[in-house]
Amino acid sequence: MVMRTQPDHSLIEKKQRKRTTLLFIGSVCFLFIVMYFNLTVGTTNMKLKDIADYLIWHHDTKNTLVIHNIRMPRMIGGLLIGAALAVAGLFMQAMTRNPLASPQIFGVNAGASFVIVVITIMFPALTPISTLLAFIGAFIGGSIVYMLSDSTKGMTPVKLALAGMTVHLFFTSLTQGLILLNEDSTTTVYFWLVGSLSTLKWGDVLSIMPWLIAAFIAALLMARNISILELGDELARGLGQNIKLTRLILGILVVVLAGASVSIAGPIGFIGLIVPHIVKHYTQNNYFVIIPLTMIFGAAILLLSDVISRLIAYPFETPVGIVTSFVGAIYFLSLTLRGVKRI
Repeated sequence: MVMRTQPDHSLIEKKQRKRTTLLFIGSVCFLFIVMYFNLTVGTTNMKLKDIADYLIWHHDTKNTLVIHNIRMPRMIGGLLIGAALAVAGLFMQAMTRNPLASPQIFGVNAGASFVIVVITIMFPALTPISTLLAFIGAFIGGSIVYMLSDSTKGMTPVKLALAGMTVHLFFTSLTQGLILLNEDSTTTVYFWLVGSLSTLKWGDVLSIMPWLIAAFIAALLMARNISILELGDELARGLGQNIKLTRLILGILVVVLAGASVSIAGPIGFIGLIVPHIVKHYTQNNYFVIIPLTMIFGAAILLLSDVISRLIAYPFETPVGIVTSFVGAIYFLSLTLRGVKRI
């Protein structure tokens, strides 16, 4: 009996490794294709020669200036933000053990959005440091959620989700109230609240890059802890893991990843929700594999959505948050219909 089952396990593991390898290769190829279109598609259409002139030959032409000043910071910013939001969503789902959790539940998006609206409407002189203040707002929102969920008898996934939604709704109501009371000052606010990459400059990208790179490295170092955490609190404690410390570190990483992203691009929705679903559907429960794939898929989907946002109302641009919300709605509608057919 043992002799028959051993080859079966090795065969299954071999198939899983092959599937994971093919998924990595396919996702990386897809990411490079999307990066190419992100650099070439827009009001000024580029060619491969223009990209070569910029990256290899360093020729100074009109098109290379457009690539350097507009397309490249937007593309790199989209890479970082897409990966960050996807990993933040993955961590929220691991912390709450809820497949529908996202950074929005942690109060990060609402806190940063509230600060941006306050600055835009009431303190426009602070606009040059709005990115820093939005990051602080995201940190405040996440900190309040963490303190509320850990206030009585320790933190649980249910308490974390409830506290997060409470803080999110509180900050959202304040933001909407300010917008309603100051309708004449909110033309740019509406565009930012949907989420957009169109205004990204090199300064914005460089301001969040060190934070996100450090958070990505820390995320990979936490892979084993997350795998153990998903086994359940009791079993994780039995394996010697400090549950409270693990959730605290994951919470800090969510605030850094989502807060830095929201501070320069606005609360882009659904990336942190749909990407972990897609990755987990095709991979085994190994976070050493899931985290890098989540980063790649998150970056690719956001960049693809950015390309689509340029074509919807060409030559004008649509905020990328509208596209990601539409894609997310279609994805979850398909999941719902698939679930209904199984019943």
